[in-house]
Amino acid sequence: MHKLKDSTSRSTKRNNLVMIIEYDGTNYFGWQSQPNHRSVQSVLTQGLSSVLNQPVVLHASGRTDAGVHALGQVANCHVELNLDIPPLFRALNSYLPPDIRVIHLQEAPFSFNARKDATGKEYHYWMYCGSQFPVFMRHYMFYPGNYRIDWPLLKECINLFLGEHDFTAYSASGSSAVNMVREIHQFEVCDYKDGFLSFRIVGNGFLYKMVRILLGEIWMVQLGKKKIDDLHFALSQPNRGKHRLCLPPHGLYLTRVFYPDYDFGESDHFSLSFPFFFQNKGSIFK
Repeated sequence: MHKLKDSTSRSTKRNNLVMIIEYDGTNYFGWQSQPNHRSVQSVLTQGLSSVLNQPVVLHASGRTDAGVHALGQVANCHVELNLDIPPLFRALNSYLPPDIRVIHLQEAPFSFNARKDATGKEYHYWMYCGSQFPVFMRHYMFYPGNYRIDWPLLKECINLFLGEHDFTAYSASGSSAVNMVREIHQFEVCDYKDGFLSFRIVGNGFLYKMVRILLGEIWMVQLGKKKIDDLHFALSQPNRGKHRLCLPPHGLYLTRVFYPDYDFGESDHFSLSFPFFFQNKGSIFK
């Protein structure tokens, strides 16, 4: 395992900065820079360029869609450091708007690449199915209405997707991915009572909109509009020929990116999953 350098000495050589970022995606057109749209990448790049007084190109672990949030996005960039890490960390966060925050910053080996070196990701998706949806949660969790959850059926649906499958039927067009096979290592749902629940899914990679379509199809089974056999069939005969429900983006959080060959000091730097006040108070079904 490579121990990433946490340099506090000033240097003018070319350095590789790695950062862990959390952001509220409500007011952004996703992570990736796009013409005529405000993105997390463009705002963060502008902040780094201004603080370091040089052009910056950011490489992230992957894109998040418009409205999707992050608690553990990882990005790196090659720059000439003219500030020590602690003052750079403070200056950058002072420059950024309140809905983007760098929660950890350090140097990495020059060869490290946030996208190419990632071996897996973890996402959480939050829902509320009670009768009184809290108004302040409207941008941070999906509210489908007041529904009674069939927990055994939900568990059966979740277990169906564990392991390695061709997820073509559970992805959206518009991706450059050629290999549609992905492996889901962990998939569970946590009941926080009073209508609150969250899904946690960990895999070696995810296709375009895959998490939201997976959960959308599972939700269709909950509603009785599809049967679990339909989910089986979509895995065994992968294609995008039939209508699939894609849940809205505001319930989705990129919570962690995995780099087994590098030590990020995860226990010190990764944020709690949203909402923090629900931590460890729910019953996990997996």
